[in-house]
Amino acid sequence: MEIYICNFKLGEAPLIAGVLTDTDVLTAKKDSLNSADLIELRVDMFEDISLCHIENIFRSAKENFKKPVIATVRDIKEGGQKKINDKISIYREIIPLSDALDMEISSEDFTEIKKLCIDFKKILIGSYHNFESTPDNTILESIISKGAEVGADIIKIAAMAKNRDDMVRLLMFTLKHKDKGVITISMGDAGLPSRIISPLFGSLITYGYINTSSAPGQMSVYELMDIFKRLKIRQV
Repeated sequence: MEIYICNFKLGEAPLIAGVLTDTDVLTAKKDSLNSADLIELRVDMFEDISLCHIENIFRSAKENFKKPVIATVRDIKEGGQKKINDKISIYREIIPLSDALDMEISSEDFTEIKKLCIDFKKILIGSYHNFESTPDNTILESIISKGAEVGADIIKIAAMAKNRDDMVRLLMFTLKHKDKGVITISMGDAGLPSRIISPLFGSLITYGYINTSSAPGQMSVYELMDIFKRLKIRQV
């Protein structure tokens, strides 16, 4: 299964997505994103969530950083920082300025967002976040099945690791499903190594912060790239 985001063929090398807020976009220097291949704009972490402001931030990010953009309006039930009721209007506004959209698989809006992605020829990441635990493999399998059923191009699973066994189990699950287009993350201190290791097991993207962490155990994009280079996982 070949998946491209702009000129990046996912799976060829571990890709790093830098997570940005609106404040980051307005204040970050272009060089500060050198270690990021992609940028994820977390609208739920924006100070101002008016449509005009959101569009301006996406436009500025595209023009100033010249990197593929993942648009995310995370639901508060899965780690979102703000309760945003009309996410569809936001996605409609920013999809022309985005290269991929992230939407929770459980969302009642998923089908409509899928149609939007088809119309605009954008990648849709169907995501699942669990900040309490790593579900058993039966539930993980059901998430993969549900993601495929609703038409996600990539299925993202981020789950809290209570211990290293949780992380290893999710790594082995990633290896099993690597040909289906998956992103997996073990959150928390116990899962921190997964930020580096998961791509070696088939996870397509790892996420790091520029200024503000968006998940427990998240490393900076600079740390991720430095480790990838030291381990000869990435050359550039």
